[in-house]
Amino acid sequence: MKPSKLLLLFVIFLASCASPATLKPTHTSAPPTSTVEVVGTPTMTVTPDPAMGHIEGDFSWFFTSTSISAPIGLVNLEINGHTGDYRRYTTKVGANGHFTFGNIEAGDYGFGIYFNLPVSERLCETPEYVYGTDLDWEHYATWLKVGVWYDILFSSIDVTVNPGETVVLDFVLKCP
Repeated sequence: MKPSKLLLLFVIFLASCASPATLKPTHTSAPPTSTVEVVGTPTMTVTPDPAMGHIEGDFSWFFTSTSISAPIGLVNLEINGHTGDYRRYTTKVGANGHFTFGNIEAGDYGFGIYFNLPVSERLCETPEYVYGTDLDWEHYATWLKVGVWYDILFSSIDVTVNPGETVVLDFVLKCP
């Protein structure tokens, strides 16, 4: 079965498990809408739950020589809960470089970034990783396999997600 079909089945399963919120929101602004983008299928929008938290941000290339920025899409992301029952969520960065973890339980999460970019999409050989939030990032591995560069990074410091709040994490790969 193609990965896009598996992802669609997973999204449908998650949507069928959702239950309506029973808590009243404690803030006046609405949390952002979460969108799951699956290539080749319609976009599905998830209704934000004010009792849950959200993590979102953008991935982009930045060229210091020209000051031009370009989005990086289709990067795999994962967060792992470090409190409670050790929840795990995954998402994929959209083609526009934006990602969202919507309706996640409050708690502390470690963040993992799994770049799997074809050589043709890697815009410089050794990019500098720049983060909007310093979570003491560790570059775990880089390797080239069958025309695809793989980079794996993990946060050493947890991201704290509170009910009804959105944590913004932006990532830039800076090229000379």
